[in-house]
Amino acid sequence: MNGELILLTGAWIQVLGTVIAAIGETILVNEEHAGFRLVSIGNGFEAAGNSLQAVGAEKVSGGSEGERFRITGDWIQAAGNMTNVKAAEVQFSEEEIEGLNLDVIGDSVQSVGAALEAYGANIGNARFKKLLTTGNTIQSLGAALEAIGETFILREERELGLQISAFGSYAQAAGATMAAVALTKEYEAGE
Repeated sequence: MNGELILLTGAWIQVLGTVIAAIGETILVNEEHAGFRLVSIGNGFEAAGNSLQAVGAEKVSGGSEGERFRITGDWIQAAGNMTNVKAAEVQFSEEEIEGLNLDVIGDSVQSVGAALEAYGANIGNARFKKLLTTGNTIQSLGAALEAIGETFILREERELGLQISAFGSYAQAAGATMAAVALTKEYEAGE
């Protein structure tokens, strides 16, 4: 498989992961413990998707500064996602405080990774860079909102925190979808 298809496959796998995680976050708003398992699975898909994007982007990279930022952002997001997988599993095992602290770290790392991707897209020369930049920016903001929501939960404002986290997860799904559409259009325009 060539680098462009690896990149594109990763983008859509990431979208799938964000949707699964958002469903899990919605279930958690209703205080259903099983939501942690979906959040874990979704973040696993996101990590795989981000990793594939990084590998694909490295294969097709011309070495520009924007591409380097995007690749670095993908790897950072994957690391954040893996932290969130662990966090969800810890929470599923009834160790909520430890899991929430890990979640804050993971979502913060994801936010930084997506912000680097947005910056890289913005300074790059892709045909659909505005859509790609916007999608990555929304992802970054969504991950930051999740971390903020988890902080509210840690401060014993559970209901508000769960709602903020769920909203952030849907923002991430929307942003990931926009970025995947931009990459798909970029691929189709290059054929």
